[in-house]
Amino acid sequence: MSDVPVRPASTVLVIRPAPTFGVEVLMVQRPSQGFFGGLMVFPGGALEDCDLVTGSVFDDAKHRMAGIRETAEEVGFVVTQRGLIPSAQTKGEELVESWRASGIELGFDRLTLVSRWMTPFGAPARFDTRFYLVAVDDDPDIILDTDELVGHAWVTPRKALDEVRQGTWQMILPTVSHLRWLGRRATVEDAVAAAAGADGQTVIEPVASDGELLVRYRSPK
Repeated sequence: MSDVPVRPASTVLVIRPAPTFGVEVLMVQRPSQGFFGGLMVFPGGALEDCDLVTGSVFDDAKHRMAGIRETAEEVGFVVTQRGLIPSAQTKGEELVESWRASGIELGFDRLTLVSRWMTPFGAPARFDTRFYLVAVDDDPDIILDTDELVGHAWVTPRKALDEVRQGTWQMILPTVSHLRWLGRRATVEDAVAAAAGADGQTVIEPVASDGELLVRYRSPK
């Protein structure tokens, strides 16, 4: 079986305090067609040429740019140094250039790396995805990219996992894994502190073994 190229990608877990206990996370639903058809996921996508960043203190600056850009494109707000602002309804290079032209200071340091996952060998599309956490205090207006999404929800990890168990929502292992991780956090601050320290080098890769889907950890060569 020939393999397909692995594309770098970024995904963003936008979290806020839950009304009673724990956190809520923003989830979006993909359309029924395509590789991620019908799945409930977090905002994100593959890196593009416009995500190239120069002069940044972050080694993963292009991934952070992609995470901010994809979030802006898909749900309509931009993560900046001063908080969330509405996004222009454009995409890709045009969107990034509008930020540069207006002098917007993107909130690279508001993204906390959580983990890095790779789609296993043999999948029809493969991604090397970095998952980031962004904590928000307010209730941003959500403007969905209806070309890529059909719905969204602010939901506690427990509620989201209940929807999966009941068969209402469909998710893949990385999404479920991060929801389980978030479900163990009592507050937004707890989640951010728990995420701190990820090295961006250790790769989590699902593998099939005796009919079960397991994960392995490795460092890229």
